[in-house]
Amino acid sequence: MRLDHVERGLENLQRDFPLQARISNEPELIQRTYTQILRFWIFRSNPPSAQHFPEAALRRLIALDAVVSSAEGLGAYPFSAKETSIRVAHGKHRPTFAMCAVDALAIPLFWKSLVRLESRCHACGVGIELDLGPCVDSPCAVDAPFVFMHFLNRQTRTEHPACSGLCTAIYFLCPDCARNLTDAVYTLQEAQCIGQMFFAFQTTLLQAFPERPENGS
Repeated sequence: MRLDHVERGLENLQRDFPLQARISNEPELIQRTYTQILRFWIFRSNPPSAQHFPEAALRRLIALDAVVSSAEGLGAYPFSAKETSIRVAHGKHRPTFAMCAVDALAIPLFWKSLVRLESRCHACGVGIELDLGPCVDSPCAVDAPFVFMHFLNRQTRTEHPACSGLCTAIYFLCPDCARNLTDAVYTLQEAQCIGQMFFAFQTTLLQAFPERPENGS
């Protein structure tokens, strides 16, 4: 693993989408509501409804781009309420969709289990399927996919939420399509490491607000 490459990738991701910094600066009610939404996703693997959360807190989380509201329900990075090209499944969890490739690689950490990830190469469309565990020990087989991360300019970052901006430029590539790319391409292990470090603050919040989801929440 290229540790310097991983560090730069994480720094660039946090610059383009400072999710942790945004949430960390919010009062307890906002953080608690955010954690409740995350916990719903982790335990139930499907989007919660907006009606079960304080309206003012939810409006603030949407304004921060920490939560995404849609007709399907509430999405919360790394979990997407809308269907995407990246599907993540496990026997104990309902199949769900990830916002982007790096987000998908972080989901096993929250489910604490091996997951089945299904996607496709962004360039040629070839199918990608792999089993991935919560530890950063991704397979090193020759057919393991790579992750491309194209970071955005300042204007683009401010004009679009991450789910419709940055996330569209973070995707899987098959080995053949990734062969001649360098700086913006990460091995599966490197990308999983970036994803887990990016979302590590959510684990801290889940410990700080340990209540389990209530029925119907």
